[in-house]
Amino acid sequence: MKRMKLSMVASPPSEKRLRALKQLGLDHAVHYDMNDLPDSLSDLKAIADHYARHGLSWKISEGGPAIDQIVMGKDGAQAQTERYKRILGLLGQVGVEVIAYNFMPQVSADAMVVRTSMNARTRGGAQTSSFRLTDVNADTMRHEEVPIPPEQMWDNLERFLHAVLPAAEEAGVKLAMHPDDPPIANLCGLNRIMGSKESFDRLLDISASPSNGITFCVGCFSEMGEDIISLLERYRSQIHFIHVRNISGTPHDFIETFPDDGQVDLAAVFRKLHEIGFGGYLRSDHAPRLATESEASPDGYSMHGHMFTIGYLRGLEEASRQSGAARS
Repeated sequence: MKRMKLSMVASPPSEKRLRALKQLGLDHAVHYDMNDLPDSLSDLKAIADHYARHGLSWKISEGGPAIDQIVMGKDGAQAQTERYKRILGLLGQVGVEVIAYNFMPQVSADAMVVRTSMNARTRGGAQTSSFRLTDVNADTMRHEEVPIPPEQMWDNLERFLHAVLPAAEEAGVKLAMHPDDPPIANLCGLNRIMGSKESFDRLLDISASPSNGITFCVGCFSEMGEDIISLLERYRSQIHFIHVRNISGTPHDFIETFPDDGQVDLAAVFRKLHEIGFGGYLRSDHAPRLATESEASPDGYSMHGHMFTIGYLRGLEEASRQSGAARS
């Protein structure tokens, strides 16, 4: 039986943080950069070598090459597409297996992930993030982007995938689409198209390429109100990467929680992952900030919150594996 591969973002990937990942028993680091990736082999090898010096492999690139022109169908879309194809080949050479990307308008440093509070409180007063649609206003995310119709965004996505998937297959790299976060079709005046089960069905219908797949964000799919276990069964082999976080609420009003304190039964999620034979990569997603950490630590990526999450997920993975072995 394949074993799931736990991983984590070190933000920023400092020497101390990478040592901590290895001390947690992790073998894989996720390189997280929502702005761009370099387009030279030497620069990409330098990233891989930075992780390797700490005994960590770089298999997941989160964000990938810039696609802002592609998403909105601007004049630079063709040039970005050709550059994306070149970088796919280079990523394959340095051992990257998955690019986790999204198709939200790229209007902020984190694409277009929107929260209305980064100072919400969850268990024990831990600092976390929350979203309430009624609190969205002109200051929530200022931008100068001109909206385009959803169907035009779908045309842009289809054109992009048909162009890059052959290069991805040749390079041995999989593309894993992340849902809109939050999954709301129009937010801050801009359309978004990846916010429902139906949109992911449509994504997968664009191409049967083995490189066309999903970043299964447990938190986002829960925000949609979907049954997580049913979706894991539905998508199975098309899940190339998993984000694990928990939430409480609805798409219009939710708070991010500790992994053991939200509305998703993560133990059931791991049992299902074991049942379907998932042996890919998964990582801890946004975690609350514990009282032991400075408020200067990155929102959602404080080390102590992620350390707790990794330990919890490791326990769930081990329990699901042993439970499966006992039944067989």
